[in-house]
Amino acid sequence: MQVRKLAVGLLILVTLPTSSAGAATSTVHFAAFARTGVRLTAVAWTGLGFLYVENTTSRILAAPPKGMPYQVFTQLPRQVEEMRCLPALGGHGFIAKDVYCHSPDNKIYRISADGKTVKQVAVLPHVVRSDGALSFDSVGTFGYDLIAATGRSGGTTSRGGSVFAVDAGGQVRRIGVYDTPGGADEVAIAPPHFGSASGQVLLTIDAGKSGSVVAMDAQGRTRLVASLPDGPNPIAALVPGRSPPAGPVAPGLYMTDTLSRTIYFAPASELAPFTGLVLVGSELQGHFWLIRPSGGGFLATKLATNLTGKHYNLEGASYIG
Repeated sequence: MQVRKLAVGLLILVTLPTSSAGAATSTVHFAAFARTGVRLTAVAWTGLGFLYVENTTSRILAAPPKGMPYQVFTQLPRQVEEMRCLPALGGHGFIAKDVYCHSPDNKIYRISADGKTVKQVAVLPHVVRSDGALSFDSVGTFGYDLIAATGRSGGTTSRGGSVFAVDAGGQVRRIGVYDTPGGADEVAIAPPHFGSASGQVLLTIDAGKSGSVVAMDAQGRTRLVASLPDGPNPIAALVPGRSPPAGPVAPGLYMTDTLSRTIYFAPASELAPFTGLVLVGSELQGHFWLIRPSGGGFLATKLATNLTGKHYNLEGASYIG
């Protein structure tokens, strides 16, 4: 298959933290929400509790709204690499609270809300092991299907991958391919008013000591949204309605750190000035950028946070709006 080269959009890197209106903002504060003792890859809110995915084991844990203690939700076939899971909101053939997972060997699983029924519903035609990038199309650009991206992150020896849409019946169609150093750690759908990339797939491409955010449209065409000085991993569109209602938990960003085995939390009140933007974090250095449309391109603004440590392993984030 012919690989489409990336079309480069406008990018300006700015180090001054600003709000969406351009005014200076205070630091966004992350606090330890749950010290799990488990090397976590992903966190997701179901509306009743949290699901945690353990790194390299394919074990999924369930925790109450307060974050601890956890119990085993289910165990998928063990795969020694990253897997990511998220619950369906319902509609378009997907049953609310069913959980979907993308395994390292590119299988898509559906798990019942109680964790007792596991079914493999699709296989992505990609031979290289992937890092479980997974999201639902909440805008409709891709027919409200499940979006999964393949590719091997963490270095330049692997290059690129594919993006697929999986419908509620398990039918798989390839949207397109991307060709970059490294591969996709995460995938998100851009907000509906995100400039020329509105509603498109956004990929965080981790090439180790550097990386990028790449957009893909419904025809499989790609463009560079941002080049970043550290490999990106967590990504979240800061818009409401993409997760079940917060209910008993505080709204905001929940994020896993595999190294400290901690889930960190940043309150929605501190992220409110950036509603409608996209937040991207780097895996190893704990840096964060806000990405917004600017003219015909995009602007990446470094965000000040209180994560001042030297070593992180930030693997996944879930925004509850």
